[in-house]
Amino acid sequence: MKFKKLLASVLCASTVLSFAACGNTETTTDAAVTTDPAVTTVTTSATTDTQTTTEQTTQTTKLQTDPSNPVFDASNIVLSFGSISDVHINATNKDGDEKFKSAILRLIAEAKKDDADGIDALAIAGDIADTGKISEVQTFANIVKTYFPNKNVMLTTGNHDVSGVDMQDYYDVMGEEYFANDTVDSDIASGSRHCIVNGYHFVFVEPQKYGSGCPYTQETIEWLDKTLENITKENPNAYVFVFTHPMIYKTCYGSELGGSWYTTYLTDTLSKYPQVMTFGGHLHFPINDERSIMQNKFTSLGCGSVRYLAIEGGYDNASGTVPDNAYSVSSGLLVQVDKNGNCRITRMFFSQTTTFKEAWEVSVPVDDGSHLTKYTTARANDNKAPVLSGIVTFTPTSEGASDGKISIAAGTDDDFVHHYIIKIIDKPTGAVVGTYTVLSDFYLKANPSDMSDTFSWSIGSLSDGEYKVAVTAIDSWDAVSNEIYGEFKIGTGIVEELPSELPDTYADIDFADGKVEDTKGKLHMTLNNATVGDKELTFAGKTATVPALTVEARGEYAVARFKDYSADTITNFYNSETGFSVEGVFINRSPSGSQGAICGTQAGGWGIAQAEGVPYLFTYIAKGSSKITAQKASSTTEMTHAVATFKYDSATDKTTTALYLDGVLVARDTKTGKIAISTYPAAANAFVLGSDIDTNGMGQDFMMTDFSIIDAKLYAEALNRNQVQTAYNNAVKNFG
Repeated sequence: MKFKKLLASVLCASTVLSFAACGNTETTTDAAVTTDPAVTTVTTSATTDTQTTTEQTTQTTKLQTDPSNPVFDASNIVLSFGSISDVHINATNKDGDEKFKSAILRLIAEAKKDDADGIDALAIAGDIADTGKISEVQTFANIVKTYFPNKNVMLTTGNHDVSGVDMQDYYDVMGEEYFANDTVDSDIASGSRHCIVNGYHFVFVEPQKYGSGCPYTQETIEWLDKTLENITKENPNAYVFVFTHPMIYKTCYGSELGGSWYTTYLTDTLSKYPQVMTFGGHLHFPINDERSIMQNKFTSLGCGSVRYLAIEGGYDNASGTVPDNAYSVSSGLLVQVDKNGNCRITRMFFSQTTTFKEAWEVSVPVDDGSHLTKYTTARANDNKAPVLSGIVTFTPTSEGASDGKISIAAGTDDDFVHHYIIKIIDKPTGAVVGTYTVLSDFYLKANPSDMSDTFSWSIGSLSDGEYKVAVTAIDSWDAVSNEIYGEFKIGTGIVEELPSELPDTYADIDFADGKVEDTKGKLHMTLNNATVGDKELTFAGKTATVPALTVEARGEYAVARFKDYSADTITNFYNSETGFSVEGVFINRSPSGSQGAICGTQAGGWGIAQAEGVPYLFTYIAKGSSKITAQKASSTTEMTHAVATFKYDSATDKTTTALYLDGVLVARDTKTGKIAISTYPAAANAFVLGSDIDTNGMGQDFMMTDFSIIDAKLYAEALNRNQVQTAYNNAVKNFG
């Protein structure tokens, strides 16, 4: 039997319900008052006529809140519930099972400190079944029935659930008794649920899909609007708890991460109701970050994650969005409401059997919105920037080693340092040869005072030379500290000891007779609309007419495709022990946004490009992409000689990339992992001159509009700085 029909008959057959009430706008009502003086429960009798049932709206439950007492009263709690997300019960890995059990027990214990009943309900914001298997739903149900048998377990699904199961599966496995506090307007088919516990309303909605802003159907949006209107009309001074798996856009920490993580479709509706308090999952973001609660026209909270923590990408001590030690962090929220309608939200650190920081407290909602002023973005205005003191020290891994560890005294802050930025600078040239963005240990600690007194980070192997290191600290509100420095030397510091003779080229792209070809025969070249012919150009102060490939408009380019390496084997070239290098001499006369010069980036690969004319090298690396950038824009009247070098070290599992312009090192970086290969087969073993590769292996991304290139070469090894200087000297000598 489907959920809605069964639930309608169950609810509407009752004269008085302890938690939920159903009604019909054309029926009479008989009110009954519960023994709790803060709640008046209104119930109705209703016809079972099918036509009438479809027109029913839920009669709300009158709450006796008191806006004149806006301070949370821990001695008079009328509702306690656990708000969690991302349990990720997995059919083969029992880690999620144990963490879920622990979360339930910890929520009950924490609630009992001020509420003898423990938690009245458990509300889950999705991603319960990790791989969408019915066995995972069954495991979840067994844990719930064993550890929280009071049956007030409410949930919405997440992207992991809907890969294989839906709300009907949860209903079928758990049984109708676990849905007994749903009102008659709940609709399992759309994932829209309306539940009442101790007089307070819980609303759950599901998106159509994940991606593109996580759209919700118009029917769901209208249902949400009508439901909130009915609830708040009866209870204008009581919170309504709304659960969605994706975060509401531009609310809590992480809610601007990307269109697969947030929804833009509910904001207008929710903004009409200042009584709304939303709870989102999906992100797994740290709830000890103060941005995990945000108030604008309503209140929003991130629920953290029971299974493991995640964070925005771009950190060197994380694999994508999963930081080091992420699975040691299990978290969630305990929400409690007092008799006057004020809320206290305790941040639970399940994995350390404690809580994070102080609880958040929000006062009873009022018409003028004054309850929405405590946790706004304006908190950033009162925030103080971190402070660093002392100097940066460098300790090599062993005597004479070319790699080592930098260390500083940890930064101080009025909350905590969120992350550090480390720059390794080649002292003679001032070029930044390595940049690291590293999370502090804040997400592993219950309180800022528990954080380490020192911060250290291991840097990759460096060439012989003298270096300067600069470190800054950044807090959660993006306030930046002062910069501190240190200096050190690797080896003798005499770079002339490196060989300067160039190795043979692997590929040498030539422009002549209206054609583009690789004289080494290693690349298949395809010319798309761009022209090949003599062009008057200037390079290194000399002007001459030389053969060139010229792009005059978007959509003109040349594609180079490896002959000896397929999409499946190109990793053998890109991640060989010798590395590889790319050389080119080109000019971009019309800089505009991001434009590819010699580029093969498409969910993998590498590319020499420009952003508003400033050269940069972007490389997809398995455990964190690398983008290294020059300090200034290239000339729009004179060509630039560019060399990018790439070297994977299997012993350390690190890839080092470097960018040289006109023979000078301008940026260098080391990241963990191999160069990632494009997931699009047509793009994986190809690159483009005058644009960037697209998913179809063409050059329709990051296109140039006024570009010329006279030389492009590949080397099957990573050139050192002396060899790059030789390549530049040769290019100048051979020009004209």
